[in-house]
Amino acid sequence: MEQTNFTQAHPASSGFNFKDFLSFKTMITLQIIQIVYVVIAILITLSGLAAMFGGHGDYGGGFGAPGPMALFTGGGFFGGLIILVVGNIGWRMWCELIIVFFRMNKTLNNIEIGQKI
Repeated sequence: MEQTNFTQAHPASSGFNFKDFLSFKTMITLQIIQIVYVVIAILITLSGLAAMFGGHGDYGGGFGAPGPMALFTGGGFFGGLIILVVGNIGWRMWCELIIVFFRMNKTLNNIEIGQKI
């Protein structure tokens, strides 16, 4: 079995490299998106709960007479439940999609410099 030693194009950094940061070689969005995900998920959950138990007697939330679409526009218990479930699942899917793109970028960079993944 043949062994190949790859040399790294970039030395392993022990800390923050400002040059890589300014040249966009260091991606910070991956860490930021994980923090933003939690904050927005909490806001979506609170919005869903507020719509579910907000106490608006009319399901329209003040936007006119209640109708069948009021259930899907954030009014009433079922509208809040839809916001709670679909909102959080949709937000999670969107964040995962962004993270996948950043991981693809990292994998391609590793391939480019000859590292084994």
